Order: sequence, then structure tokens, then C-alpha cells
Amino acid sequence: MLDALDIHKKTIKLQCNETFPKVYSEAGNVTEVTGEATGGDGTAGGTGYTRADHVNYAVSKEIRSSDIGPNVGGGSTVKQKLDVLGFVVGDGIVESAYKNMYPITMPIQMSDNTASAYSTFDDAYTGFHTLGGLYDTESTELKSMRKSAFPDLAGESLVTTSGAAAVTDHAHLDWPDNTLDQLQLLTEDPYADSLYYHSTRLSFLLTGITIPDISEKASNHRGVVRMLILRPRIPSVKTRWNGASSQPMINMAYPPHFDTDLFYTKTKTLGGRMDTSIVTRNPQTSTNHNARKTHLTPSFGLQKYASVDPVINLKTTVQSGVANSQLHYGHPIPDEGTAHTLSSYDILTAPINRDKYAVVVDKMVTLDTLHHGVASKRIENVVIPYNKKIKFPGRKPRYPSQVSGDGVSKQLSSDVETEPVNFQSRPIIMFLSMDQKISAQVTGYTTITEC
Repeated sequence: MLDALDIHKKTIKLQCNETFPKVYSEAGNVTEVTGEATGGDGTAGGTGYTRADHVNYAVSKEIRSSDIGPNVGGGSTVKQKLDVLGFVVGDGIVESAYKNMYPITMPIQMSDNTASAYSTFDDAYTGFHTLGGLYDTESTELKSMRKSAFPDLAGESLVTTSGAAAVTDHAHLDWPDNTLDQLQLLTEDPYADSLYYHSTRLSFLLTGITIPDISEKASNHRGVVRMLILRPRIPSVKTRWNGASSQPMINMAYPPHFDTDLFYTKTKTLGGRMDTSIVTRNPQTSTNHNARKTHLTPSFGLQKYASVDPVINLKTTVQSGVANSQLHYGHPIPDEGTAHTLSSYDILTAPINRDKYAVVVDKMVTLDTLHHGVASKRIENVVIPYNKKIKFPGRKPRYPSQVSGDGVSKQLSSDVETEPVNFQSRPIIMFLSMDQKISAQVTGYTTITEC
């Protein structure tokens, strides 16, 4: 039908990030994975990095080391280690007023001033990177696919080399030229400025890079890797009408906190390994004993568990300096959490908290060390479906600082808004690796079509 009407929809493959900050040293004399000094040349200092300093791989970060018994061959205690390597689709995640429902990602770039706060980049590294791949503000092709954007006239004969004859402030016949008309259009047709997102397709080449010690048996060097693809669940919004003040009231729970809400199981209580400072079966002493808490099963994350005595939000009005305080009235306020003492095995096998995170993929695979050649590599192909029309809020005001009055204060600029309206949550791809440090080479893209 579209071909018969000579209607052609543009489609673009938006590239995901394939290079990442070099967190760890590549020096030939390094015998174990240690953080790259912020000087970048093996010396401590305040030298940051840019995209030009990126490498073609990402390496996991050790987050847990558990003693599991004596070394029968002599030497130090045998340890069981757990590494994490993860990626968040879309822009990077930084600290905000809310507790993040995504993991904090390694910055794509780091200034000298920021780097001076760390002795090595490993201090700033959480094991997670940003993949991008949802929107590119610099892509003129993607921008031109939106109904609100000006046509891309690059290369047209009407546009001079200097750009003097380029499009004027308003040369768009199919979109309003002022904020009021744009608002009316988006109210009548919320999908007037939208793009259709098909899926994100990714391919990961995982390589076990742990080199066996000369005294160890090569047959024992097989690690276990758990692959997870998750999406945070956004709490539903409830509305009601306040009869006393005749005003609408909006209420919702806080979004999940990645650090404390990622896992949940009824088999992990505070009286067990979750917090070994709570003594449960020692009649000789009452040190740290808390019988009221030993049976409780809080949710937990990679390194912390949630408070079992949460603070409830009782703010009914807007509080200065507190983000949307009245919006979450009556709900527990997420906190920083308390460091748990779970073992590497406990975390690797913990069930995902499905009330807080939707599970797209959850599977276990084995991965040998680099010592074993081909068996140390594994290719994981991932398809994350969206199949959704994503709304955008049109173009930006030409003079956003002028909030009232007529004339120029209502004119629209040529810049489009880039924040999607109904893309509720973004995928998280995470690899948990036991007794094996892993390296990942990533390639992929997101397919987007104009509406």
C-alpha cells in the first residue's frame, strides 16, 4: 500500500558504543589486573581521558572475594571470586536526586579535575558502561526523520557552501511555528512527533582472560557466567481528586534502587550469611544479637541490602531541596543500604526481584580461561525488542527564558527535544562471572523507522 502511494519510510541503524574507557593497565609487566593510574602513564595523577583514549573492549570488575577453604597444596586460603561486567542501553547514568534504578556507569570522558579525586580509574569504575544506541543528537538523518524537525538540506543546491541560504527560523509547512500551536497539536495527537523503535541487536564476544597459576591444574580453570538482561519496572501512578481543596492529587511509589532492590529470595535472612554481624545461635553472648531482625528477608543488590526499618515519606506538600517529595507520600524512602556479607555463590545464584525488575534473559554458561584457547571464548547474540512508537515533545522554544508574553517568546527554534516521552525504562545487560575475569567486545545497533 505504501509503495502504491509512493510513500517511503526512512529507517536508520543507530550504532551502539563499541569502544570503552581503558580502566585497567595494559603494561606488559603487570601480573594481575589493577587499576590504570589516572596519570595514564603508570603514575598517579589527575590526568583524565577522552574518547580518543578508548579501547575496543570492556573488562569486568571484581566485586566479591570469599574464602572457601584451606589450600591443600599449600599456600594461602582458596578464594572464590565474583566479577561483574554490565552495560546500560542509552545515555550514561550519574548520581541524581533519586536513588538510581540503573547502575552508575563509567563516564565516557573524564576531566583532569575529576580524575584527580581517584588514585586509579578502578576507584571510579562500577563494572558498568553505557552503550548509547537510543538517540544521537548529532545525527542529522535521525533528526530529519521526525515530523517536527526541519528538512536536512545538506547537499541541496539551494544551500550555499557558507550556509547563508539555509533554512530560516520557520520554513516548515507541516509543523507549528510557536509553542501554543505545538502544544495544541501534541494534545490532539500525542504521536504527532514520534519514531518507531524496532529493537536493539547486540553481539558480545566474551573471553576469559584469567591466566592459571603454574601450580594449578588446567582442568580446573572453568568459570561460570550468568547472563542477565533486565528492565526496571516503573511504579504505576495513581490519581484522585481532593474534595476538600478541589485539586487533583498524584501519588506513586519510588522507583527501584539498583543497589538494594536487584535480588530477592526468601531463603536469605539477616540471621544467615546476609549479615554475619547479627548472631543468631550463640547462647553464650548477646553481642550484636537482634532476635527481632534475624528472620527478615530484605531485598539486596550486588553489595548492599535494603533497610528493614525504612523511613516512610509523610510529606504532603512540596519540600525545598527534596525532589517531588509530596508525589511519594506514604511510600518507603529508598536508602543507601547496608553492606551485606553474602558469598560470591549467593550473589551469582540469587533470584532477580521480579517486582522491581522485568527479566528478559537469565541464563548460566561456562567459560574456560584464556589458557584453553577456543574454549575461553563465547559469542552471545542479543535481541532486545521494543516494537513501540516512541513520542517526542516537538521543538524547543527559541527563547526558553521568556515564559510569558506574546511574540518572540512563543517562537520555536530549529532545535528538537531529544528526551522520549514514553520510553519508560532502558535495558541493562549484565554478566556475573565466578572465578573468571572476562573481557567483552561489543557490536550492535538499534533499528528506528520514521512514522
